[in-house]
Amino acid sequence: MRASSAGHGPFFGRALLSLTCRMRGVDLLGKLKEIENAPFCSPEEVRAAQFRSLRALLSHAEARVPYYRNLFRQLGVRSQDIRTWDDFAQLPILTKDIIRANQRDLVREDVPLENLSPHFSGGSTGVPLKFFRSADYMVASDAGTYRNLAQSGWRPGEMIAFFWGGNEKLYAMSRLEFEVRQFARRQYQFDPFFAGDKDLENWARVFARIKPRVILGYASTIARFAAFLDGQGQTVRGIRGAFTTAEKLYQPQREVMESVFGCKVYDCYGSSEVQNIAAECSLGKMHVNADFVVIEEDKAPGDGPKPFLLTSLQNFSMPFIRYRNEDCGYLSREDCSCGNHFPLMRLEIARTSDNFLFPGGRVVHGEFFTHLMYGSDGIVNFQFHQTAIDNIVLSIVPGPGDVQAREAKVQESIRQIRAVSPECPVHVEVREVESIPLSSAGKYRFTRSDVSAINTPVERETASSSS
Repeated sequence: MRASSAGHGPFFGRALLSLTCRMRGVDLLGKLKEIENAPFCSPEEVRAAQFRSLRALLSHAEARVPYYRNLFRQLGVRSQDIRTWDDFAQLPILTKDIIRANQRDLVREDVPLENLSPHFSGGSTGVPLKFFRSADYMVASDAGTYRNLAQSGWRPGEMIAFFWGGNEKLYAMSRLEFEVRQFARRQYQFDPFFAGDKDLENWARVFARIKPRVILGYASTIARFAAFLDGQGQTVRGIRGAFTTAEKLYQPQREVMESVFGCKVYDCYGSSEVQNIAAECSLGKMHVNADFVVIEEDKAPGDGPKPFLLTSLQNFSMPFIRYRNEDCGYLSREDCSCGNHFPLMRLEIARTSDNFLFPGGRVVHGEFFTHLMYGSDGIVNFQFHQTAIDNIVLSIVPGPGDVQAREAKVQESIRQIRAVSPECPVHVEVREVESIPLSSAGKYRFTRSDVSAINTPVERETASSSS
């Protein structure tokens, strides 16, 4: 059933959210109102609007982005010559190697780099990638997330329980400042980098206090929390939907969340480079957010999952056009009876992060470790492998760059890892290697833990499924 996302929400929460957005200088609710009805247009209208957006992006890229201006010249065409989807499919594929080699030329030339935010990602092959995003793109992405949440019956202003890794800005806040920030933004953050049993006990108390209406975040962390509550004999009611993202969702995780939270679980698909790609509907079908992205299947032999090519329709600061992000799956021409006419897809291969158990009981989501290594030009590839509760092997594929800077990055990473468990030392062994192999499923794993004795049944089953 179609749910209005910008209609009459809870008065106090919506007013507070609106005030907070104005103070931040963002028009999040305005952007939400602009996009809320797009999925419910006819399939023909959806496809036509998508192509209009694509042509606008190509025109912008040719005029403002040096890499694409040069590319069109080399091809002997103009952006205006792209009149059909078949024409578009003739454009070259954008790869991570091309982005690394042409990073500055892929950023629009009329915006100073300091006005954009740098971000990092790895993907299935594990080679870190640096790229840039604008504030406008992030507002659009947040509005897209709100639209995803709204299909569960959630309304802007109702509290969101957000399971996501913290950062230095959050850690520098006083407790009062943190609580005020969460309350005003109507989104309370639970940090998977601090997820031991004592943390989960505190989460349960906070949950009862803030009364969230939807849950959003890492699939594995939300499932751990649900399994913890289940072990305590607790169930939570009043949750309209649980939305998982950032990593693969497994069936046992879905089941424990639905049981404990008493709601439907919606799996969402996105990436750091191209956000808000797709989301499940109430019938469990995954719809491509066609006003945010174009997805193509790359040509690959056989009948197996096809590599995806992504074009972000919202990112005008650093356009990603026909970008191979190394995830795989299938596109579908099937119709869905939920009322959403965005096209359907099925994701088959996506990133997996292990949780690490430290001496003293602290459980840390794998994203903590990947963030430690991003941003070093001298590191081509890396993997953190926990071989025992007090031992981690950090494998590094060195590359061109400042050797001293690389060593400083490694030593700072070791310092932060040891700071996780200061009373019980953790040994970090650093190895320089020529390459790091993919898993048997063809995926790259930044983090890998052999410590599973304390994991819940849900985690043990998912770990064996992803190895």
